[in-house]
Amino acid sequence: MRLRTIPLAAIAVLFLCSIRLPAAQINVGPGDNYSKIEKAKAGDEVIIAPGTYAFRVYLTQQAPATNPIYIHAQDPANPPVWDFGTNLVDNAPGDYTAGDTARGAWQFSGAEGYTISGIIFKNCRNKAVNCSGIRYYETTTNLYIKSCLFVSNDVGITGGTQDSQARIEFCEFNRNGNTKASSSAPTHNIYIYGGYLTMRYCYLHDSVQGQNFHIRCRQSTLEYNWFARAANYEGDLMSDDDFGEGYDNPPYSQTMILRGNVIVQNNSPGNHSQVIAIYNDESIDGLTMSVQALYNTFVGTYGSSQFVHVSNADGTSMNTQISDNIISGTTAPYYIEDASNGSASGVNNWLPTKATVGALLNTVQSASPGFVNTNTAVEDYHLAAGSVCIGAADTQVYGLPGREYFYNETTNLMWRPRAAARDIGAFESTSPDDAVGPYDAMPQPSMSITANASDLSISWPLFAQDFQIDQSSLAEPPMWTPASLTLTTNAANVAAIIPIGSTRRFYRLRQ
Repeated sequence: MRLRTIPLAAIAVLFLCSIRLPAAQINVGPGDNYSKIEKAKAGDEVIIAPGTYAFRVYLTQQAPATNPIYIHAQDPANPPVWDFGTNLVDNAPGDYTAGDTARGAWQFSGAEGYTISGIIFKNCRNKAVNCSGIRYYETTTNLYIKSCLFVSNDVGITGGTQDSQARIEFCEFNRNGNTKASSSAPTHNIYIYGGYLTMRYCYLHDSVQGQNFHIRCRQSTLEYNWFARAANYEGDLMSDDDFGEGYDNPPYSQTMILRGNVIVQNNSPGNHSQVIAIYNDESIDGLTMSVQALYNTFVGTYGSSQFVHVSNADGTSMNTQISDNIISGTTAPYYIEDASNGSASGVNNWLPTKATVGALLNTVQSASPGFVNTNTAVEDYHLAAGSVCIGAADTQVYGLPGREYFYNETTNLMWRPRAAARDIGAFESTSPDDAVGPYDAMPQPSMSITANASDLSISWPLFAQDFQIDQSSLAEPPMWTPASLTLTTNAANVAAIIPIGSTRRFYRLRQ
């Protein structure tokens, strides 16, 4: 707690976190089976010892967000491995016996409130060539997956139905996909069919087949990740499988936000015409699709790949906003198939000198964006001194980044606070080297307070944009209510003005 009293007001900065109420501790070792993990209920903590495991897990319990079921590695430095080797998941032991038994090593069906961390999922494959390390469906919600590795599976993570919701952070997806499948098979690093998805601080690379991300969500936010060398093209937004099947009524909408990501193209991509695609492949009527790309750094290799391909030849309403990105290695920032039903807009991107600017305004063009080191062994795409991208961003766009990926493909699965949003691309040239990893405490934002004649001006860093202000009188105990203050965001801070009145109050900053 940080407390400071100023005439006619008091400012208290508090950071509130959810508190788990442990009900039971369940220890799992290589000699155990699925039953121990599956019986965990709200508040339980499942601790998995190092070792290799090869049984299926089927999870259906429901727990509130304030008291989740926590399943994690006993030692994150020596994580347990779900490795099926050459055995198909179809033949692995487990108590779930429905027709989709082998769709995932761990399956979450109608589950709620699970937190999973520190697990490796390897060689999860089935006869149908569509097995994942983790699959969630039947409106599974509040699923948090942290610090897990998905390697050499048919697909890393899949699922997502109706109003399902998942958050994936600090995870690596490496060489998922299966060339034994057809080119249209669901074999990607991740494939999410619907619902809501947030992915941050992850490292997705070298998909064996398909894309690094294949998303059909209603709303998805992919931010501060590193995407590299997808076999086909990097990723897409395609039509939600649930639309048009009686679950909901048109009109439908789907949105994807790509913010602060580094995207490195394969030297020989299977589909070199595009990098990010928007496509209504299910021919859903009454659908609008939108991709917003902000402050990303794209390192192209092919020369003319469309950074965003608005694939709407069927007349689907689509739009893309492209702002403050570095789009290198290509001359095509976007392409729209049906301009009467599609649009592109954006400001202050960096593009090569010979690139086609189109509808993008205030574009910065030069021979080079000014990376520190583009050697493939180093891959330092931070901005060197003198880069034309420094200080060239438009900070008036909505959705400024407050964080950035740290640091490259060798030092990975971390983030750091972004000092400001003045530079174009995924990295700010003035950001401090304060890396935050999966098991580090969330940094606490410092608050700046300035007393004026008639009010107080308070501000805090951009990385804490999701914090809220509460207020209370000085009574004991305090009675907190949301403060009715107007928040504004600038290039470096979130700010608010507090009028100085006759009543003293406490104010707290709450996440």
